[in-house]
Amino acid sequence: MKHKEPKMVIVTGPVGRLSATVAGEGGIPVLFVHDNAGDRTHWEEAQHGLATRSVAFDLRGLGESGGGHGPFGVEAAMEDVAAVADALLPEKFVAVGHGFGAAVAGAFAAYYPERLAGLLYVEAPGDLRHGSKADAAAWLENFSATKYGAFHEHWLTPLLLEAKVTTRTRVLKTMRTSRREAIAGNLESLYSHNPEEAFEGFIGPTHALAAATGPETLVAQRPTLSRSVAPHASHWLMLDSPQWFHGELVRFLGHCKPHP
Repeated sequence: MKHKEPKMVIVTGPVGRLSATVAGEGGIPVLFVHDNAGDRTHWEEAQHGLATRSVAFDLRGLGESGGGHGPFGVEAAMEDVAAVADALLPEKFVAVGHGFGAAVAGAFAAYYPERLAGLLYVEAPGDLRHGSKADAAAWLENFSATKYGAFHEHWLTPLLLEAKVTTRTRVLKTMRTSRREAIAGNLESLYSHNPEEAFEGFIGPTHALAAATGPETLVAQRPTLSRSVAPHASHWLMLDSPQWFHGELVRFLGHCKPHP
């Protein structure tokens, strides 16, 4: 299949421009949604090796996208996904979401199940609504304007323990260029997000890729969810294990159909 070189395009989003990279051609289209404090460059390797049309974009307030004044959160980010899909993916596509982006992809699946040919979760958070509200408030306080400056270099440390040096460098770079307001708003929204709505709304092919399987992850909370666990990888498993990620993605695409 002919490979189409990546091309940057601008999409008009609900609150500002959205910067996207379109690559590949043919096959079942794929839309990548990055994690909080990330950007579309985290999907570069995944897009490069994929023999199908794919789109990765920067969520509002992150990367090279506008909308720095918000609003932020899962619902707001889902509106960005819808805008990009409307502009660049008129046909059914597979949504691939990482971390916060996995929650966003799940929300999109709940609202627009008819748009999707498949849903692939990558390191998806579980239902955080039933935890201690005091603990959640204390954690989120670290992302306030007064505390973030002294805290922001440390909050990703636990997630980077298994990361390659190149992954750690890349992730910290995107974290430092991400707007605090976007990070804080997106994180706060996860504590009121219901991931079960995706499973109620979308009945198509669904799979999860995970490095962590702790109690706050989606794979731990839904034992019946089809999953593959990455060996020796950090939260950014597509950067730590790009060949493994590519194989799992291609395998999942084989289970998805572009038409009903």
